[in-house]
Amino acid sequence: MPAISSTIYFVSGANRGLGLSLVSCILDTHETAFVYAGAREPEKSDALKALEIKYPGRMSIIKYVAADSTANAAFAKAVEERHGHLDTVIANAGIWNTTANVAEVGVAAMEEHFHVNVMGTIVLFQSVQDLLKKSAAPRFITISTVVSCIGGIMVTLPVGSVAYGASKAALNWVTRKIHFENEWLTAFPLSPRPIATDMLHYSISADTSGWMKKWVELNPDAPSVADVAVTVLQIVDESTREKDGGEFRHSEGKEIPW
Repeated sequence: MPAISSTIYFVSGANRGLGLSLVSCILDTHETAFVYAGAREPEKSDALKALEIKYPGRMSIIKYVAADSTANAAFAKAVEERHGHLDTVIANAGIWNTTANVAEVGVAAMEEHFHVNVMGTIVLFQSVQDLLKKSAAPRFITISTVVSCIGGIMVTLPVGSVAYGASKAALNWVTRKIHFENEWLTAFPLSPRPIATDMLHYSISADTSGWMKKWVELNPDAPSVADVAVTVLQIVDESTREKDGGEFRHSEGKEIPW
C-alpha cells in the first residue's frame, strides 16, 4: 500500500487566538497533516507545547518574527530539510495596538502596523515561495479584516482604527498582487468574523467611542474562536485559484467590498 501523503501547513501568529485555534483544528481534523506553528517566542508558547505533546511527531514550533528576513530564512531552511515543501501557508500574524484617529496617530504607530501587517507578509512570501512551488496544490492565505474595507461600514464609524485598517487594506492589495504575479498559486485575503481574541478585547477597552463595546453587546451569541477556526480552515482547504484566487473572502461566506 502506498504511503499516505501529508499536507504541510505553516501558520504564523500561532501562539494564541485564531492562530492557535487553527493549529489545533488542523491537527484534530487532518490525521496526516503536519503543522509548522510560528511564534515569536517559542519557548514561552505553553499552549503550543501542549499540542506538541498531544500530537507527537505532527507539529513543530518554530521561531517566527514578522518582517525579519534572517528568522524567516532560518525556518524556511528547516522546512526544506525536513519536508522539502509547504502546501498551505496561513499568514495570520498581525497587530492592532492603537485606536488613535487620523488627526492623532503617530508616525511610529503607523510604521509598526505596516511593518508587521504588510512587510511581515511580504517577507514571509519571499521566504516560502520556493517551498510552495514544490506543492501540488499550493496556497498562500492572508488573514485580513472587515476593518480594512474602504467601501465598508467600518471606515465610517468613530472607532480609531486608522493604523490597523490602513495596514490591512495594504495587506489586501499585496495579497491580490501575489495572486496576479503567481499563476501557479492560490492566494487571497480572508476575513474572519469578529471573535473574542486578545485583539478584540484590546479594541473594546481602548475604543473611546464605545462602538466596539456596543457591537459585542448586540452580538452575545458570537461564535467561539475555535468555531471560527473550523470555518476558516474549511474555506482554506476547499479554495482554488479559479474560485477564490485574488478575491476578498469572509468566513461567513458573504461578499465584502475591498
